[in-house]
Amino acid sequence: MEGLSWATIINAITDFVKTILKPLLKILSWLYSKSPVELRWRKQKPKLGIIPSTWRNHVWELRKQGNENIVVLDTSWEITNSLPYNLTTFNVCLVRPQKVKGSWMVKDVKSQYWGHYVIPKGYTTELNANFVINPRLVKDKKSSINAEIEIIDPINISHNIKDIVIEPLKRNIQKQDKLTIEDVSRLSGVEKSVVSVLKNEIEQYKTRGRREGRLGTVEWPRGTIEYRGMDEKIKYLFNSSSKKNVVAEYADAIVNLYKKSSKEDQQIIVKSLLHRIDKKTEYRNIAYLIGLILFEINSIELSLPFALKKLQGDKTNGFSDFLRLIDFLLAFRYDEFDEDLLDLS
Repeated sequence: MEGLSWATIINAITDFVKTILKPLLKILSWLYSKSPVELRWRKQKPKLGIIPSTWRNHVWELRKQGNENIVVLDTSWEITNSLPYNLTTFNVCLVRPQKVKGSWMVKDVKSQYWGHYVIPKGYTTELNANFVINPRLVKDKKSSINAEIEIIDPINISHNIKDIVIEPLKRNIQKQDKLTIEDVSRLSGVEKSVVSVLKNEIEQYKTRGRREGRLGTVEWPRGTIEYRGMDEKIKYLFNSSSKKNVVAEYADAIVNLYKKSSKEDQQIIVKSLLHRIDKKTEYRNIAYLIGLILFEINSIELSLPFALKKLQGDKTNGFSDFLRLIDFLLAFRYDEFDEDLLDLS
């Protein structure tokens, strides 16, 4: 021991003890993390209340993004803000099977709208979180995906949801009808402009459809529409009627074209729209948009006979969606109906 300082000896003993105790401390730490018993002095982080949606399943779907294939995970939740602070904003991240950041929307606790709304303390609402992953991570089209999601709240605390089972989206495969597909290049003038807009709406309907209460590009205040009973006045969702209550960007495009056109071209526009209310054509599912356009130019009454004759009995939702659009107009833009139009509707 001669020549060794006490400091050197103490350091050697300390290193030896650390070497011996380190594996033991790791084992004890692991056992503690798995312990079901919460010790009084163990600090608890606030927990966010979240359970799977009671009416929608978690699903995944193979889609095209440009020239690439992608897999979209669509998860639906009931979320309760059990935190001691308002959930003003947050991030959603997929931890497994691939680490990616996702997008989210919640239903406003004070209305029927969806968006990046605040969830106050103690409130419960619906949450939809979507993620895009590499299709190579999916075994086959029938396999479920086991996932883990992380929600990072406004004060940077993570809330993890593990063992999420996401099933492949099952679509009802029906016999495809042979629909008439129109070649826009053969058209000209205002008719070509009208048909180009309708073609775009067809694609929007394929993407959106009726999902999450949507109807193509048509927007309206979400809620319950009330109807009148016998010998009662009509009851409406809103106390005031407004043009802004039922709108669609593509409808506005054709309405603006109509207003700028000559009387001759205006007649062509109306005829072009009415001609395409037909269950045998590619436009059958977007008759609702044609109805909205004709309503905007005070010609909705012309569409009703066409809808009854050429849409009724269709194998999809063309006719029912057209009637649905009429319901929205009656509920949210009722001041624009005169008595004759009300009786016709």
